[in-house]
Amino acid sequence: MTQHGATIPSNTELGGKVSATYQPASGSDDPDLATADLLEALPFSRFQLGLLLMTGATVVLDGIDNQILGLAAPSLIADWHISKVELGTVFAVGFAGMAAGTVIAGWIGDRFGRKIALVLGVLAFAIATLLTGYSRSLFEMGALRLIAGLGLGGVPGTAAALIGEYMPARFRAAAISFGIICVAIGGIIGGFAAAAILPTHGWRSFFYVGGLVPLVGAFFLLWKLPESPRFLAARPRRHAELARNLGRMGLSQPRMFVETLAMDRKGTHIPGRALFGSELRRDTLALCAALFMGLFLIYSMFNWAPTLLFSNGFALELTHSGLTAFNIGGAVGSVIAGFAMTRLGSRRVLIPLTIIAAFVCAGLAVSPINPGAFTSLLVALLVLGLTGSTVQSTIYAVASHAFPTSLRARGIGVMAGAGRLGAMLSAFAGADLVDWGGAAFFTVLGVVLLVQAICLALLRNHIPAASAA
Repeated sequence: MTQHGATIPSNTELGGKVSATYQPASGSDDPDLATADLLEALPFSRFQLGLLLMTGATVVLDGIDNQILGLAAPSLIADWHISKVELGTVFAVGFAGMAAGTVIAGWIGDRFGRKIALVLGVLAFAIATLLTGYSRSLFEMGALRLIAGLGLGGVPGTAAALIGEYMPARFRAAAISFGIICVAIGGIIGGFAAAAILPTHGWRSFFYVGGLVPLVGAFFLLWKLPESPRFLAARPRRHAELARNLGRMGLSQPRMFVETLAMDRKGTHIPGRALFGSELRRDTLALCAALFMGLFLIYSMFNWAPTLLFSNGFALELTHSGLTAFNIGGAVGSVIAGFAMTRLGSRRVLIPLTIIAAFVCAGLAVSPINPGAFTSLLVALLVLGLTGSTVQSTIYAVASHAFPTSLRARGIGVMAGAGRLGAMLSAFAGADLVDWGGAAFFTVLGVVLLVQAICLALLRNHIPAASAA
């Protein structure tokens, strides 16, 4: 078969292992699109499962570190006799690092590869978190959280982009959702670790453990994690590596495809400003605003929920329970939502979940928050995780569908950067909301969720239902 002057191997020539005949996008000279077309035709292999598990584990580590300061906050406030506003400044500095880290990770990923961006991100937050256990002042802690933020900021987006490039469309939404919900899984692990470590060993030991584990993980990723197929396809010197990866994914003669790609690799570069052109502007802005609201919700919970409970009379060992319930709900809900979106489409799943989450916040706003209402509070926070946290995890899957292949990584990076601004705002607003009480805290979160529902309704390019795909 001939395409643009190059011979494209057929399904038979590729060894008969491709589930559908490979046909490049019509009129496309873009190697990114050619690579994407080939991957769409491949079955789901053990190689892709291994990649999914490795990237998921990376996001678990990111999730633990994302929440580590919030989990340690009650102990830290009591130990250093600092105010919530002072601690909020440290949160904000960390979020500033995360916003910058999102951009830096995209730049590193484009020039040196997604794998290198991911490994450097994990190394940055691992070392900084380990050293945080030795800090003696808020200034030192703030500086280290800034460095940790530079690493943390790029991990979810880079992981989502890497998963999206390796997964066929029929598995992509569920796979990306799984990868991103690992933030919640990290929070669950972090909550149990906090309950075990903080009361007896203190917050410094919590940071030591939180730094050492990802430090080991970074070296494992450097050893085992495969590089992005798009990155390898654009670099002839690494075509042998791409061929090995394609062979492990089910192609019996992968070099035939790689050689064809080498003859037809000169594509038209699409500038990043196309994200704000007439075709994509509405969806780009809608996704940015949706994640801004979403990460305001998530980090208000991650960073301030334990302190809110502690301020309302809960014992230290119970302050982590509310956040753990929220994370369990988010993890379970995201798995269900990932499969539901594949069948029903994202519009019919995410908008109702967001509205339900807003009503849950309204209920929490008028309910007592004290140790006597512990069980009902945990149930409500579990449901808030099942709905509100789920939406934030699955937005990355929606973005992976909404942005075209050649703009996907940059689009997700812009969206994630906007989300980090929402997280930064939560650092300052959360301190005041905790002081104002649970009614104000959950009322604001309910309003945020309603605004997010509007943003998702304005999005045009949702993941379609299975019958419409």
